[in-house]
Amino acid sequence: MTQPARYRSAVDLLKELGITEPSEIDIEAIAQHCDATVTYGTLSGSEARIVGADERAIITVNHSSSRGRERFSAAHELAHWLRDAGEVALLCNPHRAFDESGGTNRESRANDYAADLLMPRFMFSPRSEGKSMTLATASELADVFTTSLTSTAIRLIQLGSFPAAVVASDATRIRWFRRGPDVPESLWPRLPGRKTFAHDLAKGQGDAGSGDVYVDEWFSGADERHSIHEDSRRVTDDLVLSILWWTDEEPLEAIVERDERRAYRRSDWRND
Repeated sequence: MTQPARYRSAVDLLKELGITEPSEIDIEAIAQHCDATVTYGTLSGSEARIVGADERAIITVNHSSSRGRERFSAAHELAHWLRDAGEVALLCNPHRAFDESGGTNRESRANDYAADLLMPRFMFSPRSEGKSMTLATASELADVFTTSLTSTAIRLIQLGSFPAAVVASDATRIRWFRRGPDVPESLWPRLPGRKTFAHDLAKGQGDAGSGDVYVDEWFSGADERHSIHEDSRRVTDDLVLSILWWTDEEPLEAIVERDERRAYRRSDWRND
């Protein structure tokens, strides 16, 4: 895909501006540096909007109770301005584009860029190193980076020290999920089972819950039953956010070995 001349990576942009600390990541000033003006107002049906042509763009972000959510939406739209060639006119809901199951598309790429800009690896990794893969840790880091709990939880499972996944669910379905780099792709999330905290929270029974649950209450694809740590929180009336953490990594290693054996057998069969 052809990128416009104004494009630079998030890391290069931060270096260009001499930004080295989370408190220095002023998304409005960064956008202005890139010839995009961020404004705030009331939008219907979307979290943010961008209209851009030639050398200028206007980004409008819906007023939110969460400053972190506003900042992520602004960074998402800035990503469109920097990445997408030609004229730009889009209405976006960045927090609906986190789903790994849909593959990579323009919206997920804009989310990834926003995460790289607001929570750059060189700042985030040292602050998350060795910390528990929980919503409490994500909340703590969200305060440091002034980002939303959801986007920070995803960044934590991507850059944190231990294998984990993030799942957003309601009473009837998985809304979206993201897995960390050490969680095998053969593990696929399913609707939270009756013995999960998320199941009860989605039915309005409490606001948060955490503890160990069996993996098959959350995932298909595991031959041997083992425990994972679930930390779930109701973030809206009908949406539950969960971090699922493998505190014992041995079962994951066994699944990776199993998958490699299966792949080898398939390859051997094709070569016969």
